[in-house]
Amino acid sequence: MNSTVSGILLIVFGLLATIGAALNWRFISRSRKLVNLVFGATVARIIYFVAGVLLFIVGIERLIGANWFKL
Repeated sequence: MNSTVSGILLIVFGLLATIGAALNWRFISRSRKLVNLVFGATVARIIYFVAGVLLFIVGIERLIGANWFKL
């Protein structure tokens, strides 16, 4: 897969996870997911938000061609 395509996909998934966690979308933070069962709803939303931000950063990194993260 081209690094441009993978970068755009990572950015889209990162934004989806970040916005979904911030707005409490049901398909992002369902009550039966393992992370929600273990940590509770609020901590799970924080984990999803941080994961979304990291995916977004890695996607930007792929687009500009930097190699800060070796994925």
